[in-house]
This record gives sequence, C-alpha cells and structure tokens, in this order.
Amino acid sequence: MGPIAVELCCLFDLISRAPVHFVYGKASTSEHKLIKKLICYLKKNDLLLFDMGFYCCTTLVKIMARSAHFIIPAKENLRPRVVNKLTKSDYLCEIKDYNEKTTVTLRIVFVYRNGFRRRRLVTSLLDPTQFPASELARLYHMRWDIETFYRDFKCTLRATSWHCQTPETFHRELLVHMIVCCLIRVAMLEGSKLCNLSVGQLSFTRALTETRLFLKKLLAGAELYYWTPMWESLVHCCARYRVKNKPNRQFTRDQQEYRRKARGLDQRSSKKGRKYRKPSPLPQSETLKDLKEQIFLLS
Repeated sequence: MGPIAVELCCLFDLISRAPVHFVYGKASTSEHKLIKKLICYLKKNDLLLFDMGFYCCTTLVKIMARSAHFIIPAKENLRPRVVNKLTKSDYLCEIKDYNEKTTVTLRIVFVYRNGFRRRRLVTSLLDPTQFPASELARLYHMRWDIETFYRDFKCTLRATSWHCQTPETFHRELLVHMIVCCLIRVAMLEGSKLCNLSVGQLSFTRALTETRLFLKKLLAGAELYYWTPMWESLVHCCARYRVKNKPNRQFTRDQQEYRRKARGLDQRSSKKGRKYRKPSPLPQSETLKDLKEQIFLLS
C-alpha cells in the first residue's frame, strides 16, 4: 500500500547492452541470494563481470561448475596464499572458504588504469599469456555499462513510476519494460553495424523516441508485409543519432582533492604560507611471509 521498492539483479550482455534475464525480491533481499538465481542461466565459456558486493567463494565455485568464467574485485581484507608467481603483479593464489571448508586456486592480478586507483582482480582465467593483465583490466572496465543500463532503465524508460496494484501486475509491467529495452537494443545493434560503431556510441534516448513512433505505427493496424520496411526504417533512424561523449577523458579519482577544491583549502593554505602534503604512496610490497615461510598476498 505504499511506494514500490524492490532489489533488482540483472544479467546483462555487454555486446548488445540488452538484458538477458532478471530477478528481483524485497528491498531488504541480499544480493547473494539473487545472484544464485542468475547463475543457472550462464552458459559454457561465458565470462561474468560483477561487482565486489557479490564476492563469495561459494558463488565463484558455482560459476566454475557451469564451465563459465568470472572477473571480480577482491576484498581488501583478503589474504590468499600465493601458489605461484606468474608475472609481475600477477599471482596464482589459493583462496579458502571457511564456511564451506573448500579451497579454490584462482588468479589475482594487480591492475592499473589512468585516473583510477589500483585494483586487485580475482579471475578464473588462469593463463597469463592468453589473458594478460591489461586485457583483464580493459574487460572489467566494461562492467560500468550495467550502471548506465540501470540509469537508462530507470530514468529514460521511467521505470520508477508504476501503474500496477498487485505483485502479479508489477511483474508483467516490469517484463514489458525489459522487452521494450531488448527491442531498442537489437535495433541499435543492427544500426551500429551499418555505421561501423559500437552500441555505446549511439543514443539510447533518441532510439527510444524512434521506437515509440515505430510501435505507434505497428499498433495502428499496419499490414504484415509492411513489417520489413518499418523495421529497416527504425534501424536506420537509430544509427543516425550519436551520444555526446568526451573521448580520451582522464580525471583524478582522489576524493580528498575534490573536497579540498570544494572547500577552498588550496587557496587558503597558499595565503597562510602552508604547503599541502601529498598523501603517502601505496606500499610497494605486495606479498608478506609468515613464520612458516608461506607467502601471502596483500592489498
């Protein structure tokens, strides 16, 4: 009898930027319960990119049991034992799950990207020659597209205002939103092939406007043989609109620097003659030996 609030978890294709499958629960539902329902839709040799909040050794084991692969950031308090050093900042480690009492051998890579802090990525892609660290960093950087999908889904498609009164009608309305999103993305994917661009370089907002006109003509009672020219017209319209982006944009991610500039501390310190001290650099050592001469990986 109040505003609708659910926890939504979506399996998302990075090539077409279309939702593959989704699950939802109450707003207080844990993400670990939702992702277990999505793992069964993974296929062989699929690569799943997901956020640190989903990190759980049991989840990683279930993904590998389906012959799929994953890339996920490691927790800061994770201290795995090093089995073998592959290359510089690239290790084969032994990760233990103390609840299930299982041990998994995975690869942990320290990756660096301009404008971003150093990250530790845990992956089941163990071959450093076939999957170098730079390629893993590039692949995981594509995970941000799911965040833009949620923004387009909630803001552009207006999936925050619902007309339903029961959970059953909410599920139908949510399903229709996902179907429309898939229709737009398929049209944008075919349009991107015409102009030799990626789907991310086309405007989702303009494609939504063209799709509304397409559905209006379709529901007006158009004949079946008009379907092919109508669809080709929609694809060409989606290929015309480009998204406004800034290529090769680099910016700092230091939150303390943002706060200093917002509060004017840089100008204030220069008037008083004080010199700002830069934060201490990250520790160079990545490993640590214990009393038993076992090597452990640090953050």
